[in-house]
Amino acid sequence: MLLTWNLRSARQLDAPGAVAALQFETRHGEQLTQRLADDSVLHLNTESAVSIRYSKRERLVTLRSGQASFEVAHEANRAFRVHAGSADITDLGTRFDVRLDEGSTVVTVVEGRVAVRPMAPGQPLSPRSIELNADQQVRVEEGAWPETPIAVDATRATAWLHRQIVFRNEKLEQVAAEYNRYTAKPIEIATPALRNLRITGVFATDDTDAFIAFLRSLKGVRVEVTETRIRVW
Repeated sequence: MLLTWNLRSARQLDAPGAVAALQFETRHGEQLTQRLADDSVLHLNTESAVSIRYSKRERLVTLRSGQASFEVAHEANRAFRVHAGSADITDLGTRFDVRLDEGSTVVTVVEGRVAVRPMAPGQPLSPRSIELNADQQVRVEEGAWPETPIAVDATRATAWLHRQIVFRNEKLEQVAAEYNRYTAKPIEIATPALRNLRITGVFATDDTDAFIAFLRSLKGVRVEVTETRIRVW
């Protein structure tokens, strides 16, 4: 696994049982891996920010932006929880991924189980919850509660941990939007008809030249690279 360490602000914990707070952030295109004081492991994707607060009763992570993946060290007497957008996630012994995405929170379980509850600012937590197992995902939006999780390929959802993004018959417009989370020059699709072009492939988030070469290999697609953008038409 290739990860870039880019810690902008962190206040270290003296002991995992103490009340303390940490903050971790990544810039555009950066990633971070951090082992926490309780031996859990935090992975942050591009343009992401979390705060972490430990107390005697719980380990609470707040995902303020972006995407994070967690490998949780089990503690029988202290829960591991994540607040992200409209979702409260409680770990039940697992590895899971959380992404804030256009007004919704996407939770994907890689291994083990989590319980997800709806959360609203200033409101008590709802007693209802959805339990997710490995290779299941749920999207939580404010005011809209999903009935059941859906089956997914969790390795695909967490391909970013290996600096990869995976597409299966997805629109070029969606591919470009995802790739723009990482590339220094934004991809712009100038020809409307190309936005619906279906793309399948595995791409490295840190190899823009290879992705440009792939686009140029597509029939009827031209690519212009300038100092500020990648124009596709």
